[in-house]
Amino acid sequence: MHANLASFDATVVAVPRDVEALPVRAAASAGEEGLQLEPGSIEHVAHPEELPHGPWGMRLYAVSRAFALAGGALFIALIAMSLVSIVGRKLFSLPVPGDFEILQMGAAAAAATFFAYCQMTDGHVRVDFFTNWLPARLRAFLDGLAALLMSAVALLISWRTAVGAMASFESGEASLMLGWPGWIAIALIVPSFVLFAATGLYIAARRFRSVMGEAK
Repeated sequence: MHANLASFDATVVAVPRDVEALPVRAAASAGEEGLQLEPGSIEHVAHPEELPHGPWGMRLYAVSRAFALAGGALFIALIAMSLVSIVGRKLFSLPVPGDFEILQMGAAAAAATFFAYCQMTDGHVRVDFFTNWLPARLRAFLDGLAALLMSAVALLISWRTAVGAMASFESGEASLMLGWPGWIAIALIVPSFVLFAATGLYIAARRFRSVMGEAK
């Protein structure tokens, strides 16, 4: 019996010589240790945990992360409120008053908080099928141009949202059931898009500096 077990173990452990071993990532050289990868680069996409380097990048990343965490906490609170309202409506005919209004206002403000963090971590959806064959500097230029255009759109949305908030304040617009001022929910969106524009400008500057050879 012991002989059978030994032969079974040898059969399981033994690996045929013609089977290729799984590729193992080579250890980082001394020059690569501690290297912080450029957002938007292929290497950064492969290692999304790497943070943007530079003092301004670290500050923007910290603020963007705080905004995203706040937005996530707000979404969790909205989900909990919705669950309480649904259960109360079905079982006790006691929904949360104005639950739809709270959800609409809160979700709009919460959703806007994630854009800047997504920009700093290179989380936006990218279709690069037609650009993979281009030189690295040209790809960096296109990435910078895309970030610059995205920043311009964010500034435009910030401006028009602020104008809408002021118009809502002047008209005295309020929600139907709760009577909450509508301008507050609109105004809460503005800081998120201003931050989004700032992160877009930062990423664009980094990519253009890479094109000029000032940053690797």
